[in-house]
Amino acid sequence: MNQIHVGILLFDDVDALDFAGPYEVFNLSTHCLEDVQKLFTNRLEEKDKPFRVNTVSEKGSMITVHNGLKVQPDYSFENAPEFDLIVVPGGPASAITSVMSNRSIIEWIASYGAKDKHVISVCTGALFLAEAGLLNGQRATTNRAAITMMQATYPSVTVVEDVKFVDEGRVVTAAGVSAGINMALHVVGKMFDEGMAKRTAETIEFSTETTSAHNASLK
Repeated sequence: MNQIHVGILLFDDVDALDFAGPYEVFNLSTHCLEDVQKLFTNRLEEKDKPFRVNTVSEKGSMITVHNGLKVQPDYSFENAPEFDLIVVPGGPASAITSVMSNRSIIEWIASYGAKDKHVISVCTGALFLAEAGLLNGQRATTNRAAITMMQATYPSVTVVEDVKFVDEGRVVTAAGVSAGINMALHVVGKMFDEGMAKRTAETIEFSTETTSAHNASLK
């Protein structure tokens, strides 16, 4: 069965739930109900999961999450494998400033857009996608606190408010923090099927009752 390799970008001051939400959604997705029990008893082999999930940072060294959590990424940009899908989380003002001025990170994101890979962002991570040129002429969303900044800085992007996520095909952007879970579940359904997305939501005990009413899925 086809397995999607997911790379989650990490950097200092990243918001924890921005990356941990999608990390859990993709890791806890299964091809069938019987695999859920195997998953929770550590009997589901890596090759039998729909998604393989790894983390990556610029240098591969330990990063400090916003509010102090320490995380050791799996890879650096230099030794990372080619991912099928990358997740670009956001963070507070300190993270926005440092990432936006880091050409290595922005160019790494842009390279996935150039290769027509799937690129999804959470919260203020949409600003990094915009800086990388992936949102030109498209619709996107971000944390409500960053809406004005995004509109002023990237006028070629149509910023959508009051939605959980915006789907523009290979690029999907989510609103603030927890909306990354809604978006990741949407991506599961998009890349496999709605049955898998529903099973994953049940596995993580996440209500999707309002998800369909709060998204802008275009393609």
